[in-house]
Amino acid sequence: MAPTILFILIASLFIPTLSHIESTDEAFTSIVISQQGLDFVKDLLIDKAISSIVPLKLPKIQKSVKIPFVGNVHMVLSNTKIYQIDVSESYVKLGDAGITIIVSGATCNLSMDWYYSYNTWLVPVEISDRGSASVQLYGAAVRL
Repeated sequence: MAPTILFILIASLFIPTLSHIESTDEAFTSIVISQQGLDFVKDLLIDKAISSIVPLKLPKIQKSVKIPFVGNVHMVLSNTKIYQIDVSESYVKLGDAGITIIVSGATCNLSMDWYYSYNTWLVPVEISDRGSASVQLYGAAVRL
């Protein structure tokens, strides 16, 4: 009995199997995403983006202008901070290049300090002023 089992085991090694045949079929994966799924991810990404950038401190902006026959004006905006962003309307657009998130009607609240100085060769006195401002921006649009 033992030689018969041994013969069957050795003979089974010479039987061809289908695992060695290469397949010519190509594999692919298909995913269906609903509009509700896209809206959920869009809202999640917008909330994450807002929470990661607010509060945002912007760099100092300064400009000097020489006005002929009048004099020089130096202007500075400093300590500019965006401290609130509200998104009223957004949507997802599918295209050939991928997914685009469009935000429109955004409101942005910011504060800043301002300064200007004016001098002229006509009057040897420098005129200057400074203060702070609170600005609310309506209707901003962003495309990602």
